[in-house]
This record gives sequence, structure tokens and C-alpha cells, in this order.
Amino acid sequence: MRVRGFAALYSAATIFAFTSLFVRLASRYYSGLFISGARFVIGAAFCVVVLFARYGGVKPKRPAVLVFRGLFGAGSMAATYAAISLTGPGRAALLSNMYPLFVPVFAALFFKERFNPRTLASLALCTIGAVLVVRDGSGAALSGDHIAISSAILAGVAVNFVRLATGTENPFLIYLSPCIFGLPILFFAPMPAGTGGPAGLLLLLGVGGGAFVAQALMAYGYSSVPAGRGSVVFYWETSLTVLLGALLAGERFNLRFAAGLVFILAGLWFNRERRSERTATAGAL
Repeated sequence: MRVRGFAALYSAATIFAFTSLFVRLASRYYSGLFISGARFVIGAAFCVVVLFARYGGVKPKRPAVLVFRGLFGAGSMAATYAAISLTGPGRAALLSNMYPLFVPVFAALFFKERFNPRTLASLALCTIGAVLVVRDGSGAALSGDHIAISSAILAGVAVNFVRLATGTENPFLIYLSPCIFGLPILFFAPMPAGTGGPAGLLLLLGVGGGAFVAQALMAYGYSSVPAGRGSVVFYWETSLTVLLGALLAGERFNLRFAAGLVFILAGLWFNRERRSERTATAGAL
């Protein structure tokens, strides 16, 4: 059972990486906000179908928690997609995936949880890495880097509400929440001049469908794998996204970016949960 759980998590991480690539490729036809809105529409549709077909409908037990999870989660998702469109999948994924660092910070601030001192060391390492990435001299849009970091901060809040919801709520309902709250983005997103043709539509479907499948696999994986061990799997997502960005999205990385990548991954590894700790993160993004 544990082997299947790890297989599901590695599959989810791989799909998330390709989803980030699809976002970058789709940005040739659509704005980042429009891509985000399309993901929310597709994700909501899939969640509703599964909830009604398998679980008999939408039955929230803690609506307030789902509301806050939805608001912060939708903001984080939209910011990530906007950052990918402005910079690239590798840079945006690296910076936005720093969110595990902010989870204990907000848990201590808002939920009175004990603050682990090693988080300070992790924050220091990741801050050094983020500075190296943002100031790597590559000419990438600074606005995209800043939006990616804001995505990590919002996700840090969202994950705490995911943790509160996992004890009572269906995983698909937890993912439906940000999809619903993200739908208004379509009213503010620049409408595309055309449909983008078959290629554009397939990329949108890949973004929305891929994110949904990855979320489902992640929820299944965490049902048998402790979150502390499972979260390490998602370093693979970050590394693969950087590689795909270089190979298929035209991203160019230099030694300073590589050094920043090492510092950020080291900081996230140092902040990982030990065996004695357990934090549910399924459905965080």
C-alpha cells in the first residue's frame, strides 16, 4: 500500500510539472489570468461530477474553513499561473514552491501552533536562494518573480486551512473550494482575440485536467504516506519543472540561478517534517 502511495505522489509531482509547462505554452494564446480561470472552470466541473457520482453530492461540514481555504488557495493558484506566464515554468515553480516554509509561520501566527526554530534556518536558506534567483541577471520579469513569491505566501495560509479541513471534508470538496472562488477571475481576465485553435484548447484542457488528476493522485498518495516523507517527493516536481522549462519553454538559466535552486531546495529539505510530525497537505495547490 505504501508503494502505491509513493507511486501516486511521484505521478502527481510529474503531472504538476507538465501542467506548469502547459501554462507557459498556453500563454502564447491566452493571458495568465484567463488560463487560471479556465483551470478553475475545468477543475470545478470535474469535482462536481465526482462528488455527485461517487459521494452523493456536496456536503460540507465546516463551510467557514472551506471558504478561507478557497479564497487563499484561489489567490495562490492564480498568482502562480500569472507568474509562469510572465517568466517561465522553472522560475515560477521554484519560487512559488517555497510555500512549505510559510505554513509553520502562519500556523504560529494565526493558529497558535508551536514555532519550530529550524524554520528560521530554513527561511534564511530559502531567502538567500530567492535573492539569487531574482537577481540572477537573466533579464526575466521581476514582476513575475514577485508574484511567484506572493503565491508561496498565500499558499502558506491556504495549507493551514487545508489541514483544518482534511479531518472532516472530502478531498474533492477541498479542491472544489478554490475552483469556485477562483471563477470570478474570468470577469477580470483579458479575453483572447480568438480561441487559440486546437493547440490552445488542448493546452487549456491539459492545464485544468492535469491539475485535477494530480490533485486526486496526491490525495490518494497522502492517504497511506506520511506527509513528512511524502512532501519530499515534490522536490522532484520543482527539479523537473526547471528541466522542462529549459528544454521545452526556452528558459535560460545561469550559475546564479543554479545556486539559488540549491539554496531553496536545501532550505525546503531542512524544513521537512520528521517522522514524529504529521501535516496533511493534500489539495494544498
